Amino acid sequence: MSYALTIEPLGQTIEIEEGQTILDAALRAGIYLPHACCHGLCATCKVQVTDGEVEHGEASSFALMDFERDEGKCLACCATPQGDLVIEAEIDEDPDAENLPVQDYDGTVARIETLTPTIKGVWIKLDAPIRFQAGQYINLELPGGIGSRAFSIASPPSEAGEVELNIRIVPGGQGTGYVHETMRAGERVRITGP
Repeated sequence: MSYALTIEPLGQTIEIEEGQTILDAALRAGIYLPHACCHGLCATCKVQVTDGEVEHGEASSFALMDFERDEGKCLACCATPQGDLVIEAEIDEDPDAENLPVQDYDGTVARIETLTPTIKGVWIKLDAPIRFQAGQYINLELPGGIGSRAFSIASPPSEAGEVELNIRIVPGGQGTGYVHETMRAGERVRITGP
């Protein structure tokens, strides 16, 4: 089931699926909403719900206080619709910005190289080309219940058929530990990005 999500001050209405977060729906429609952690902890994606109801999900009570919930605020990275919604977000329209819709891409790990003692270079050959701007990142889906992790794209936008990721190991990190210790060339992966 899907609902209508209207984003003000843009006045743009997009489709949002039941169970989909406001942030995911907006990014997949090519609408950039400010965000950072994507886990309900930082409050960067806080928006005002002016019409409709949301389920707040995993929003931290520190990032979204009870009185803010009562005032109709939510965190776009965690909030899911309970019907049609109208939200008001702080959106800075930049005429030079190119807002690319987020999509899913499948690919194969082409090679992995040790760049430094703590950084691995991972090259992923994509089944379909990706369009991105310098400085953007992708989310890499990791197996075994690890989930996705965000990594900056190290390759230039002109190399749309393959992305390079430079991944520093985080001591005790499940995601980076998997990349450094288990991931192999030839492995099929999915990324989500612009």
